[in-house]
Amino acid sequence: MPIADLFRSLLANRKAQVGAVTPAEVVEDYPADVVDQGKPDNAVRAHLAANDPGFPEKREQAVQAILAAIDAVAQAHGFTAKPKSWARQGPLGTVSLHLQRGRYGFDCTINLGFQPENGEAAGPWQTDDLIPLGRFHQGEMPRGQDEIGTIFYLDVLENPAALSLPIQVLDRRALPWLLAHLTDRNAPLRPI
Repeated sequence: MPIADLFRSLLANRKAQVGAVTPAEVVEDYPADVVDQGKPDNAVRAHLAANDPGFPEKREQAVQAILAAIDAVAQAHGFTAKPKSWARQGPLGTVSLHLQRGRYGFDCTINLGFQPENGEAAGPWQTDDLIPLGRFHQGEMPRGQDEIGTIFYLDVLENPAALSLPIQVLDRRALPWLLAHLTDRNAPLRPI
């Protein structure tokens, strides 16, 4: 569709509404070839959220849901909770989990950390203090993920099950790899 036709189509279909516009309303207004599978991309969704006066409260609800999901998994693996992070000590150092909120307020990332007792970093820790959970994902991410491992708050608000994949990856892949650092000197050298 030529760009001029796209703009005409958008203007012709745009409804005059007062108040916040939901992603579903945006989908109704866009031509079928602009929206993939009934959900606008995250840039459109973020723009709508930025103009929603209720979004800051909704964002905090999403953050609390994410923190609760991480906390349940972290506690099951023996981590001690801190305000927005979790840690566990062992003979070879300290491992940690951190929730890093996105710069613009629409997403967050779960990061893993390791501080060796002897101060000598090995493997991926030589170049990074934190490793994003996205490095542990295999295969394709669900539609709408701008970056592998990024959790978009609107996804969590619309469907709490959106947390299931990142939490499952954290529980089954990332934490076993990370916890091995506490007792195995070669753990940092093993593939992620």
